[in-house]
Amino acid sequence: MSNLILAVEAAIPPDHPASILAVPLGIVFFVGSVYLLLWSNYGAKKALAITGVAWGGFAALLGIFWWFGAPGIPPGLGINHLPGQSGDHYVDRWYGFEQGSERAEFFTGIADVDQFAEPHEYLGLPPQDGEERPDLEWTSLMSLSGEAESLMQEQFLPIDDNGVAQIGAERRAALTEEAAENMPEEAEGQAPTFFTAASVSDVKLYDDPDTGVKLATAEFQAYANYVDGDNIPLDPIPVGEPVNWFAFYDPGAEWIPSALWTVISLVLFLISLAWLDRMELREKRLASDEVDEPERLAVPIAQ
Repeated sequence: MSNLILAVEAAIPPDHPASILAVPLGIVFFVGSVYLLLWSNYGAKKALAITGVAWGGFAALLGIFWWFGAPGIPPGLGINHLPGQSGDHYVDRWYGFEQGSERAEFFTGIADVDQFAEPHEYLGLPPQDGEERPDLEWTSLMSLSGEAESLMQEQFLPIDDNGVAQIGAERRAALTEEAAENMPEEAEGQAPTFFTAASVSDVKLYDDPDTGVKLATAEFQAYANYVDGDNIPLDPIPVGEPVNWFAFYDPGAEWIPSALWTVISLVLFLISLAWLDRMELREKRLASDEVDEPERLAVPIAQ
């Protein structure tokens, strides 16, 4: 029984055949049962046209609500990815980079860090820290800035699950040498996580003048960590020079799956409606021809 529960609750990756076929099979079973019921009353072709009109119209209206939202319903609450894609495929996110990298070539705005402004200045607001009710846009932007800071720090000095810094051999050697030169006298050994990093400036924002993309930057410092004889951590020692790291914001496109759903549903609705209308006109024409045809009177054989 426990194995069965684990099998049911285990996460299925988005590229698994079961994940890809889940939605199409659900639609087939849901719509197919209605189609079979209509088939028994109208025949295969007309039942298919009626099903297409009903399902296409309903799905198109549903897609519009998913796409644009409704009063009291924000947009983007419907499907947010296509079959085979991860759930965050179209979600907004930050992408970090350092000066001199390939990504940096796309953004001329990083050349002058002084142009970047703190979140409240970026929005043209006074400082919000002391406000009883800070501006909601500022609150949202502060949360977004926190995400950018975490990403940039992780890329500036990536640390694996074992607390080991994932940096190049040359950079590791330089930092280790500087840490040894400045090691405290009371230090008895290295801390389990020897190299760490922290931001030494607030996150600042700026709209790139060429692309219009939102940029973020912060200055980060690497530290070496030691422990004393009682295995108590000592004050971190700064190693290396502080470095400005950057990130650009991709607003995402969560509306794309809903838009595709709406367009496909609307096309299905219009095609089915035209087909149904054609069959209805044909049936009316046949019925009219039968009524207009004169009745053949029986003629006695004797005549």
